[in-house]
Amino acid sequence: MSGLTFELEPFRNEAQEGFRGVAGPYGDTMAYYVKSVRDHQPNATLRAQLVSEHLPEAHVDGIGMGGQPSPYKATLEVDGITGKLKYNSYGLTRAARALHITYADRTYTYAYTRTLRTDTELRRRGARITLTNGRRIRGTGQVRKVTTHGDTDEVDLAIALVFEAVATDPLDPTAAPLYGLFRSDTNGDG
Repeated sequence: MSGLTFELEPFRNEAQEGFRGVAGPYGDTMAYYVKSVRDHQPNATLRAQLVSEHLPEAHVDGIGMGGQPSPYKATLEVDGITGKLKYNSYGLTRAARALHITYADRTYTYAYTRTLRTDTELRRRGARITLTNGRRIRGTGQVRKVTTHGDTDEVDLAIALVFEAVATDPLDPTAAPLYGLFRSDTNGDG
């Protein structure tokens, strides 16, 4: 579905944090992670979840902080099918650090297109979804504007939206050195 545009508002409560809104014809949609109730446990697997009226269920499980998973040692599952995630943690540019996703018979690239936590893009042949910051909501953060281009479908949208609840900082070369310190400190793999 090309040309679909909608906004997701940030939300935060005692248990969860993420984004929610009406995703056009796909109805009420929420991408979130469950906040950690205790201090960070090294190598603990954390989950980001997408729940929607008419989009396939999706989640990302990975190692992270404060309840929010990162792409590091992560897995993706959409509608019961597992996808593979891979990125170059030594890349020096946004393109070199892009997350490569293989799901069913599709391959995607998820990358920052501008500065940290502003513009991201999920792309596969013939389809692209852009996510940009919108207006600021006091106390919770910025609205995310989602726009589809080309031959996008429900699976594309589910993948793009679930990553809104994932700590994708390691994909941006400006934040990667800080994230690398965390990773080497808490994980024996370094």
